[in-house]
Amino acid sequence: MPGITNLKSSNRDRRPADQEGDVEVTVANGLRLRGAGGRLTARLVASGVDQLKGRDWVLVGRAGSQTRRLPVEEYSMYGDRVVLKFRGIDDATGASELVGQDILIPCNGLVDLPEGSYYIFQLVGLTVRTRDGREIGKVCDIVHTGGTPLLAIEPGPGGGPSTREEILLPAARSICTAIDVASGCITIDPPEGLLELYGI
Repeated sequence: MPGITNLKSSNRDRRPADQEGDVEVTVANGLRLRGAGGRLTARLVASGVDQLKGRDWVLVGRAGSQTRRLPVEEYSMYGDRVVLKFRGIDDATGASELVGQDILIPCNGLVDLPEGSYYIFQLVGLTVRTRDGREIGKVCDIVHTGGTPLLAIEPGPGGGPSTREEILLPAARSICTAIDVASGCITIDPPEGLLELYGI
């Protein structure tokens, strides 16, 4: 199975590589107060991937909405949570204004993943084709069910006129035989009968 790290961008549309730095990605969510002195904590979206180490600033807000750039004064990890203190916010009154918001960083500040692993925002928008070149549609989301993640595909011309629902395909290496983010394509080799369930 390709490694899929659970980070989504603030924009569901793919952007050219030279514009990816403009995309904001949520790395921790649900800010809440922690102790005294204006400290806050939030749960990491992708546990085990430290996206905030060494950062002088982060963005606080909601993906797809206006965000606020805040300088980081203190930073530490606690299990699957991050504890932060922002410069200029020194008490619970100031920190409480940020409660419930998320922590985001620009896409180009993300930690590089091992080969064969992908962030969700890298996969959303990719065109899905069979090995013989037939276009099935475009990835619109990744669905986590507790097992193998599923590619949610919005049907394209190759989906046939009767196909209106999203197509769900397991993101298994045996099915997703090639993922080329640069060219914007996922090649699939689904087992016999799987696409037929969707009228394809």
